[in-house]
Amino acid sequence: MFESSFRRIAKFSARHSTGIIIFWVIALILVAPSSTLFLSNTSYNLGGSIVPANSMAQKASDLQTQYFSSSEGPGSNGSALIIVTSNTSVTTQKGAAGIISLEQNVTSYLKTVNGYDNITTAFTLENSTLYHFSEGLKQELNSTYSLISSINNQMTVLNNSVNQTVGLIYGLPAYYLSVFSNTGGNVSLAYSQTVNSTGYTEPAVSYVNNFTQYWNSTYTYYTPTNLQNAMNDSINWALHNSTSPFYALLQNTPQQRDLIYAINANYSFFSYLGTAGSYYKDTNYTGFVRNYTISTFSSQLSSNSTLVSFIGDSLNLTVNGFLESVYGLGQPATDPQIMQLMVPMVANGTKYTLKGNPLITYNGQTLEGFLRALNSTDNIESLVRSEILHGSFASYPVIPTPYVFHQFVGYDNSTTIMIASFSENYSLTVVNTVTDISNNYSKSGGMLPSSHYYVAGTSALDQQLSNEILNGMVRALVIGIALSIIIVGLFFRSPVAAFIPLAIFAFSTVLSMGLNGLLYQYVFHASISFITPTLLLILILGLTSDYVVYIMSRYRQERRRGNPTALFDAGQWAGHAVFTSGITVALSYIVLWLSNIPIFSDSGLTNAIGVGISIALANTFLIAILEKTGTKLFWPSDITHAEKFPLEKSMTRIAGVVKNNKKKMLVVFLVVTFLASYVYFETPTSMNVFDLVPSSSGIQALEVVNNSFNGDFFDRGFIVMKFASPLVSNGNYNLTEMGQISAVEKALMNQNEITQVYGPTFPYGSFVPPDFSTVPSSYNSTYRNQTNSFIGSDSHFATIDFQLSSVSWRDQASNFVKTLPTLINGTLESSGATAQGTVQNYYIGGLTQSLNDAHTYTESTFVKMVPILLIAIFAVLLIQLSSLFTPIRLIAMVVSSVLAALSAVFLIIYYGQGEPILIFLPLFTFITLLAVGLDYDIFMVTRVREEVMKGATDEEATLLSIKENGGVIVTLGMLLFVTFGALYTSGIGIMEEIGLGLALGVIVDTFISWPFFVPTIMMFLKKWNWWPYKMNSKDNDN
Repeated sequence: MFESSFRRIAKFSARHSTGIIIFWVIALILVAPSSTLFLSNTSYNLGGSIVPANSMAQKASDLQTQYFSSSEGPGSNGSALIIVTSNTSVTTQKGAAGIISLEQNVTSYLKTVNGYDNITTAFTLENSTLYHFSEGLKQELNSTYSLISSINNQMTVLNNSVNQTVGLIYGLPAYYLSVFSNTGGNVSLAYSQTVNSTGYTEPAVSYVNNFTQYWNSTYTYYTPTNLQNAMNDSINWALHNSTSPFYALLQNTPQQRDLIYAINANYSFFSYLGTAGSYYKDTNYTGFVRNYTISTFSSQLSSNSTLVSFIGDSLNLTVNGFLESVYGLGQPATDPQIMQLMVPMVANGTKYTLKGNPLITYNGQTLEGFLRALNSTDNIESLVRSEILHGSFASYPVIPTPYVFHQFVGYDNSTTIMIASFSENYSLTVVNTVTDISNNYSKSGGMLPSSHYYVAGTSALDQQLSNEILNGMVRALVIGIALSIIIVGLFFRSPVAAFIPLAIFAFSTVLSMGLNGLLYQYVFHASISFITPTLLLILILGLTSDYVVYIMSRYRQERRRGNPTALFDAGQWAGHAVFTSGITVALSYIVLWLSNIPIFSDSGLTNAIGVGISIALANTFLIAILEKTGTKLFWPSDITHAEKFPLEKSMTRIAGVVKNNKKKMLVVFLVVTFLASYVYFETPTSMNVFDLVPSSSGIQALEVVNNSFNGDFFDRGFIVMKFASPLVSNGNYNLTEMGQISAVEKALMNQNEITQVYGPTFPYGSFVPPDFSTVPSSYNSTYRNQTNSFIGSDSHFATIDFQLSSVSWRDQASNFVKTLPTLINGTLESSGATAQGTVQNYYIGGLTQSLNDAHTYTESTFVKMVPILLIAIFAVLLIQLSSLFTPIRLIAMVVSSVLAALSAVFLIIYYGQGEPILIFLPLFTFITLLAVGLDYDIFMVTRVREEVMKGATDEEATLLSIKENGGVIVTLGMLLFVTFGALYTSGIGIMEEIGLGLALGVIVDTFISWPFFVPTIMMFLKKWNWWPYKMNSKDNDN
């Protein structure tokens, strides 16, 4: 059926060969500029191309985007370049200096790059933190110094006043008593000398007059040995007798009065006399002075709320404790003494201030030393710079808390992350330059010869993957093209013919890329997967070469027979076979495109378009070229009349083996199919895409960070929970909902596969009650803001982040995340959330969940796709071949070949090399080989059908087809084998797996299925090959 239509197409193309050639050339010229759109619209974002639409991971991502602030870190609004250093300790001066030097050199270069914003590292963060904190510490040091100095000076004044007052109330009476005793009781002389000693100043003179007045009237009542008592009584009378003039005088000077009475009450005249004038050495006296001084200043300071707050909040001291320390310096204190006291005070206050701070802490061993240096300089910036450059995180006085520190430094203290932020995407040149700068440090003779550096980040990984993919594609194409030219040249024994498939391939490539580029740019407004260009070009190279060689071979056969309408016959029969084969291929890929499978679905449409263009070129452009060139195309080979077919002897022997061993062949076929099916269905597949792309610097960085940051730091998972009631009402947290979130957080934290949990009650990675009762009041708002960051703008939603202990794409992570629903459901049930109906739903997100969703979706879609594809291909073959059983037989044979090829690949890759089998391998291989593998079967069937229509028996036609088509089928098979096999040289694990699967599938079909199993089944079926259609020679248009 339809053979006559292709004969008409061939006649048209031959008669209008010039016009046909001009048409395709013009089409090439018009479309060529658009071909660049195809590559420019290619996305190399591995993670972003995996998430299936409407999957749990996608819903979680959508909710996080809608209700939560971005948590992607620096550069999330544009693009971030990440440099990972390893084997370089940040706690040694050498390691720290090396990393800082690298940071400075990278920064110096990046400042010349458009779109560069800033770079953030543990050291830039430390520099900023220490500088700003030092500004506050400097003010605190100055304030503390001023306060200590001022109070100490006032204490000195007060002490002097006390000493003077003691000299007044006890010194003058003691002097009087001494003169009195030494002059034999001469009261006049004692009085005059005592008054002279005062310098005639008040209130000393009045005081002398008063106590001598009482003394003169009473001393005679005392024995000579008891005169001290007489004088003590005289002192008390002068101080406390309200009729005493001195008493009245004191009432006018309350401060002096209080001091005099305090001295009199706490330090006696007898104690004074006992010191022989050295009263200031008397512990009773010094104790009194100390207590009096502290009490006096305590009363004064307590009324000053600012100073009380400063002493309590900034220095973490009580007022009395502070005054005790200041008094202990002595009066007056020297500058060194003040600084000796001041630094520990400020250090103590700093430690107190930072207690409970979730972001900043201190180094108790170096804090005081830094404070002394800070106190002695006014250039804070210079001091901080010197501290950063000549120290390390083992010596810095103020450092990030573990929560902050381990956002940039691994738990081994030898792996660091530098994040350079950009407002726009950067080029591969930037990545390579930064890599070169980094590698200079690890070279022999470099600053850090034992260190290692990796450039990472989403954009960097995209750039690296782009470079690797393009290099792999070029390498595969060059090898495939070179081998194709050699095979075609040898087959036709013509250097001219060798390049014809390449020429048609060039036309098909440019046209396919141009049309697909326009389609995705202006119709779909979408990008294509990174794998699509390579698959398209390799597929077009293989199939175009096959189609062209098959038609050229049939043309050569007809010319050898001396057929005057050789070109028309070739177009009729070979063109029809090419169309039938190609349309099944295109149909298969259309089904793949409609399936919307991650990464590979867009290759379905692009491949279908490419195949369609190749079919059109083979049936028109090639026919026009053959019409123009004739047998010259096969120069220098002569097309001899009745010359034997290629490999005719070998094919004849194979035909004989098949004819004589039909039953054995059938048994072998069934056994091979069974064993292949067993291996296929027992081998697990995965979504481990990352292990099957080149181990670029970006991929290596992920591994290094995972090993040192206690898990997959870059690709944390998350859970978005939706509650029936809001988590926040009137500014307060609803404890029921918060308790249920906390239960889930704690359950996650108890899992060995999870190393970190962050959420509403784990704001900084450890549990904090919703009322913040365990948090210092000074940091209540800090914790509250962090908690709120995990609660959505719609407070019915909350999110919990978790860090897996293994890399997100590995089986360990995948298997664990699959158990999360069971864990979460059980936790919610035990917490009463299910019964209360407070948790309406939850969604798990992150890379691991995305991969799991993609695997589940791909697997289920594959299962649904296969029967649809088989039915569609069956319908096409039914129409094209006018047979019911032959399409079924063709499909069954190809499925068997595919299973055999895939089982061989599984044995090699999974069981032999221990590499994961990506689920896309069986899917893409099955779809491609189901269509491509039918090519050779269709070529055989159409040839058998042609001969049967000419009057041959089924067995005769089958054996003739093997003999005549064998050589060209082997050639076509080798063409596809080397083309698909060239993917194995691409260096891209995904491509290698697919290339190996396709290549082995072609080999199985070419050298086993086609020459042995297909003819065996056809000879068994005989007339049933064409049922319900009855063949006879009248059906032959010729």
